[in-house]
Amino acid sequence: MSLRLALACTLALSANLNAETINDIDTRSVDWLLSQISIGEAQQNKKLVEDSLQKLVAIAPTRIETQCALAHYDFTNGNTDQANLLLSKLDNQLMQQTPCVKKLKIMSSIQGKDKAAIQEAKLLARAGRYDQARQIYNKIFNSVYPTLNFELEHLSWYAQDSGQWQGVKNGYEQLLKRYDNLGQVEVAYARHLLRRNPRDKKAMRILGKYGSTSGFSDEVEGIWLSALRNMPINSSTDEQFKQYFTLYPFSNKGELQYQDFKKQLKARQKLLADPAYQLWLKGDKLLEQERLRAAEPLLLKALKGRPTDGAIMNSLGILYLQLGDHEKAYNYFTRAQKYTPDFAQRNTLKSMAKTAKFWLYVRQARDAIDSSEFRVAKLKLDLAAALEEEPNTVLANRGTLQFAQGQYSQAALTYQVVLKNEPLNESALFGLLEIAELEQNEKTLTSFFNHLSFSQKEVLRDSYLTSLSGLYRTKATNLAQAGDLDEAEKTLVEAIKVTPQEPWLYYDLAFIYQQKGLTDKARSLFNNVLWQFPLNSQLRYSHALFLRSLSDYQGALATLQYIPFKLRDADIVALEQQLQLNESLAQSERFINTENKAAAIYHLSALEAQNLTPAMKVELARSWFSIDEQKHALNLMNEGLVADPSLSPYWHMLYGEWLLAQGNNGATTEWFNNYRLPESASESDINQYVQLQNAYYTEYYSASDLIAKLNQLDQKYSSSPATTTALINANLALDQNQSAIILYEQKVKNKQLIEPQALMAISKAYRALGDDFQAKEVALEAIEQSTTQESYFQRQIMESLNDFNYAGDALYLAQQLIQKSPNDLELRYLGAQVATNFNETEQAQTWYAQTLSPNRQLNEKELYTSLARIDENDEWYINGAKRELLNQQNKNQAYIAVGVNFSGQVSTESEATLGAGLVPIEAYFPLWQGQGFVKIDPTTISAQTTRFDEQFAGSRYGQGALCIFTCGIDEVSPEQDGVDIGIGWQNENWRVDVGTTPLGFLIEDIVWGVNYSDNFGDFGYSLELEKRPVTSSVLAYAGLEDVNTGEIWGGVRSTGLTANVSHDLGGDWGFWSSADFTLYKGQNVKDNQRYRLMGGTYYRVMSNQEREFTVGASILHWAYKFNLSEETWGHGGYYSPQNYIGLSIPLTYDARWGDDFVYRVKTGVSYSQTKTQAIDFFPNDSDLQAEAFIRQLETGVDPAFDSDTSAGVSYNLEGSFEYRITPHWFFGGYLAIDRSDFYEPNFGQLYIRYYFNPVYGTLEFPGTPIVPYAEF
Repeated sequence: MSLRLALACTLALSANLNAETINDIDTRSVDWLLSQISIGEAQQNKKLVEDSLQKLVAIAPTRIETQCALAHYDFTNGNTDQANLLLSKLDNQLMQQTPCVKKLKIMSSIQGKDKAAIQEAKLLARAGRYDQARQIYNKIFNSVYPTLNFELEHLSWYAQDSGQWQGVKNGYEQLLKRYDNLGQVEVAYARHLLRRNPRDKKAMRILGKYGSTSGFSDEVEGIWLSALRNMPINSSTDEQFKQYFTLYPFSNKGELQYQDFKKQLKARQKLLADPAYQLWLKGDKLLEQERLRAAEPLLLKALKGRPTDGAIMNSLGILYLQLGDHEKAYNYFTRAQKYTPDFAQRNTLKSMAKTAKFWLYVRQARDAIDSSEFRVAKLKLDLAAALEEEPNTVLANRGTLQFAQGQYSQAALTYQVVLKNEPLNESALFGLLEIAELEQNEKTLTSFFNHLSFSQKEVLRDSYLTSLSGLYRTKATNLAQAGDLDEAEKTLVEAIKVTPQEPWLYYDLAFIYQQKGLTDKARSLFNNVLWQFPLNSQLRYSHALFLRSLSDYQGALATLQYIPFKLRDADIVALEQQLQLNESLAQSERFINTENKAAAIYHLSALEAQNLTPAMKVELARSWFSIDEQKHALNLMNEGLVADPSLSPYWHMLYGEWLLAQGNNGATTEWFNNYRLPESASESDINQYVQLQNAYYTEYYSASDLIAKLNQLDQKYSSSPATTTALINANLALDQNQSAIILYEQKVKNKQLIEPQALMAISKAYRALGDDFQAKEVALEAIEQSTTQESYFQRQIMESLNDFNYAGDALYLAQQLIQKSPNDLELRYLGAQVATNFNETEQAQTWYAQTLSPNRQLNEKELYTSLARIDENDEWYINGAKRELLNQQNKNQAYIAVGVNFSGQVSTESEATLGAGLVPIEAYFPLWQGQGFVKIDPTTISAQTTRFDEQFAGSRYGQGALCIFTCGIDEVSPEQDGVDIGIGWQNENWRVDVGTTPLGFLIEDIVWGVNYSDNFGDFGYSLELEKRPVTSSVLAYAGLEDVNTGEIWGGVRSTGLTANVSHDLGGDWGFWSSADFTLYKGQNVKDNQRYRLMGGTYYRVMSNQEREFTVGASILHWAYKFNLSEETWGHGGYYSPQNYIGLSIPLTYDARWGDDFVYRVKTGVSYSQTKTQAIDFFPNDSDLQAEAFIRQLETGVDPAFDSDTSAGVSYNLEGSFEYRITPHWFFGGYLAIDRSDFYEPNFGQLYIRYYFNPVYGTLEFPGTPIVPYAEF
């Protein structure tokens, strides 16, 4: 079947075409036949193409690839109409375009509308305009080539650009994968490899493979000879010629080229024998590598050996041209022309000499501009312009000259002309930038930059950003110095957005954060930017400087390690060395801080053993001094200062300061008499020296002699404020307030600066003389002079305001201080204390709240939520503000609480019981800068039933011993109801109350109490004088009615004085002690008295915000004069041993559950010894006692209580809780159980409390049950 017949059949079946591959034949066979067609086209083997195509039609007539191959065949053989017809059918019937159809479309276009463009591209390539030719092919083919020849042609054009070498190599290698062993591809690949390396082994193998084939012989020979021509003139190339001749033994072209090579090799070998020529080769190679300083001596020696070698002179001319020594370059280029026979080379040398002369004139003009020799500069620029080398360079330098002369507008116009001719001229661009910088305004600078083109911006970007960041830094510095840290921060943040890689912006911003107390934020700032720019050397350098300011020497050294070695300049190396010394000294400090002096001495000794410079010795001496090795420190310091007297005056004066501190009169006096400040001393050095002299005079002179010496010093250094301060203080020390004020007024009149410290001393003097107005004015001046960097002094001023006489003056000055340093939270806290001192509660509360949140006013809930917990990791003034606000909240708080008490006690010895129930009610409310309170306690009290037909029990009740078995009633069950009422007032120091025992009891009384508490040093103390009911029995508390006579006895009241002392700084340990003396009186009860001594200590095993566990130990001793423990007539019914000694170990665990629930569990064990004396039944009525003795035979009752000595162990268990239901409502409870040999009391309480103001903070533990007024 003919190929045309196959095509007809295929067209008949074309209606069934689709884009999917039919799987009824071997796809690999189709692919192989298609590749054979491509190879045949590339080799121009028409028979291979037609045979492969015929087979393809035979096995897969309906395949898309077959139809494309047939159309492609028609295009290549000139059957364009037939090919386009088939292409149209394929394109219309397919839903999705296949790669082969895309190729057909391109084939159609290059034989139609793009045919002229193809011819144009080929002509451009022949003319050497490869870039334009490539662009046309890129537009037509877009990486889809209809034939291999087009792809090879396109690659060959890219190969002309050395910058595209690797990409072209990759392209050839992709073709080699598709066309294995295809000569057209392999030979083109070899040619490309030899362009980069004329001896490439792979390329040589390819040339050897195809050199003997008829189709490639001539092409391969041309490639081979070109490679040989590019090889160096040496014996290795001779060997390459021999390999060439194995394939082309009779080539005339090769023979001629080889003969020329042998002549060159012979001449080359002769030159190589010349040492001077060898020097030139080495020097020229270094010149190519731009190692100019290394090349210079070699080229000069070569010229000395070959003084008429124009090539060496040319190399020297190029060398000096690159070094910027244009005069030498001009001379060598001019001399080289004389010894250069080649005409073209001489012309090149003339051009180079002219260029060197041009740049010589330009350099001379610039030097003249720098020296302000403007006429000389103009002359040199005119000479440069006459050479007609680079007119834009001359014009740009004329702009520089105009700028130097202050003609800024003319300079700008000149630069604009340059940029019109050469838009990227750097001199003109930088000149315009310099003009824009004159206004020192970021908006002007930004406007200038934004009007530039993109390419111009790229040229100026780094310099523009540096200039812009400099403006921002200056603005931020001025704001910070004015105390406006927030605006300074905003300015720097804005600057960083614009110039994110400018290191010193981060440095400045970090210090702003540090001044605001945000050191962690400052660290994070650097960490984040270093993550983005880890190898920015200046950013690392600034980071290291910042960390050094924090004494984080290890961190500073670590960040410097990231700087590549080649980027380490002298500043970075010096900083690293200093940091290493600082870290070593800091390590010694850490040993010192851990009180490991031996380790510190060992470490410092090891450092001292090294080869130290004098500067390092004095640094090391300072560390020796810090561990109290003063003698060695003085010797080492002296050694360093003697070795290098030019060391900073700081070290000399530190040495003098040490001598002064040592108290060595002779050495100290000698140093102060002999040391003189150098003439170059800075103002800071002078101030330090004057302060040191002041200290010396103050130490060694007194009274009038001191004032005389200070006056001498003041005359020598009249501008030194330190001497004025010392003179003022010296006068004030002698109570010469008026003299100090006169001195101050003289200095002010002479317009001399007065230190803020001296101003505060003068303010105090004015107050002492009763001039409060001047005191305020001078203090205000001190505040205005102070800066945010002098925070310690500002705080001293604030604390001194507590001594002012008028609240208005003190608060006004406090307000000025706070406005001066709004970010100093400690200062704000101290201001709040001043307001508190003057009872300005509202202002104090405002400043305390601002201490917690300086940037935003908190609402009530936010404020009290922030008081939730006292975090010991917070600054002391933060916790102080929280405590003051909590105290203020408590002072302003009003609440009412109601509880229910359950109590009872049993004596296992006498079977006596006591039951008590009450409903305690209390209310607290703000009153007179403190709190008023009211307590109301409805009370029910009862005791066991006593039967008078029982001898033991009946005889021990009132006068029952006198009527036992014959009493008027058989039994009595004491029970009484009443309501006690108490009112009072309290503040931080005082508590005063007055009230009644329960009204309704048999015996009613007025009771009262006065309590005062305060601190002295680290100790707390309190004194209390009070009259209280004794509540341990019905008899003692309410009184009883005698069964025999109907009379009432009991109602014991204690009146006494108590003193308490305690020590608890919130640490692990604390202790307490108490002593009291008390009188006991009751109705028809014998008077009694008691003294009591108690003391104990406790240790906080665990203490944090969530829980606290305390272990304690206590010792107690008390003694009553009489034993009145019983319930007979004249006794009081209260436990009253004559000697009691007890030891106890309490364990207390407090904890919280969330913020709204706290609880306590407490237990303890104790041991006690008790002695009681014998006493009569009726100790205050001898007649009744006598009658009882008379009736003893009748009643069988011995009317006396025996003495007793006992000892025993007891234990107790307590528990309490408190829960906040809402911010207003609280619910709590308390339970206590005691167990001993003869005493088993139990007590419980449930209570609910309502706060009129909401309580938001975390509850403090333990909870606070209601204390009945009787137990107040």
